[in-house]
Amino acid sequence: MKRIMVILAALGMVGIFALAQMSKPEVRYAMLMGQGGIKGTAVILTLPSGEHEVFVRLEGLKPGSGSYANHIHYNDKGDANCQAQNGDKLVGLANLVADANGNAVAATKLPASVKYPSGTTYVNVHSNSPQPVGASIACGMVEMK
Repeated sequence: MKRIMVILAALGMVGIFALAQMSKPEVRYAMLMGQGGIKGTAVILTLPSGEHEVFVRLEGLKPGSGSYANHIHYNDKGDANCQAQNGDKLVGLANLVADANGNAVAATKLPASVKYPSGTTYVNVHSNSPQPVGASIACGMVEMK
């Protein structure tokens, strides 16, 4: 009887391990590059539940310069790209706020009801002057990891 219980426990552990392997998040990333030495990264995790966690880090901002809007951009054609800045649709992300060293980090959780766009996408960080959401200051094409 003990041997059967040990075998069942081992099979249960194998089943849990197999389930955990099937439940890995999808990982997307973007290397952000911009004017004046601004650079950073964005990591987008799509969890097995369909929820998304997005982490954006940027350096090279003017220290203490305030809040910067950033988004995942896409379009209906599925061919959005940084160079053309043709992503007329967007998924809003938490604002980046420059610290005393000119670095900024933002984390955003998106519900499963927000589906990741099809086609090519990019992460765009916008200037905060003269409008709260100005021209692009850093951009990176999103790729699958």
